[in-house]
Amino acid sequence: MKQSATLIALLISVNGLAQVKTEVEKRIDSKDVPQKAIRWLNDAYEKVDKVKWYYEETTGKASYEAKLKWNNRNHSVEFNTKGVIEDIEIYMDWDELPDYVRRNVIHYMDSAFTKYNIRKIQQQWTGEPDDLEDAIDEHETEDITTRYEIEFYGKNENHNELWEGLFDHMGILIEQRIIKLLPTDNLNY
Repeated sequence: MKQSATLIALLISVNGLAQVKTEVEKRIDSKDVPQKAIRWLNDAYEKVDKVKWYYEETTGKASYEAKLKWNNRNHSVEFNTKGVIEDIEIYMDWDELPDYVRRNVIHYMDSAFTKYNIRKIQQQWTGEPDDLEDAIDEHETEDITTRYEIEFYGKNENHNELWEGLFDHMGILIEQRIIKLLPTDNLNY
């Protein structure tokens, strides 16, 4: 009975009023970024040589984003407009997810969509600035909240859209929203 109630709640969230995410990203010079963000990045990612900075507006919220390669992984580090770190996102492949996360994500996708195709997966770390720095430069993740942000195309009887789903450390959906991109305003790696 509990699983049925959860499934019904998930389907209502997909088929009901879906939140929409609009995103505009613009490349900027490091001189336009708060110094606090640059200092944090240089402390955590010592000796990183290539950082691309972006100014981003996502559904009315402004932020700065640093994109870089670290340990052969693409990292995206988001800061608020005062230069305080908000999260770190690390790109990963489907088969790098733990088995139990993959099972839970598939269960959700199969129950909510008739067709779906995963486009991008990022492991997302949130926590205190010092703890996030330690996660990068000392590999200490005990005080870090780990989630998975998954972009996917999903089709059901009400929608055929590009979605962003945020899943917890177990692969259980926390929230999702439709992504509306302005193709000429968004840049990728």
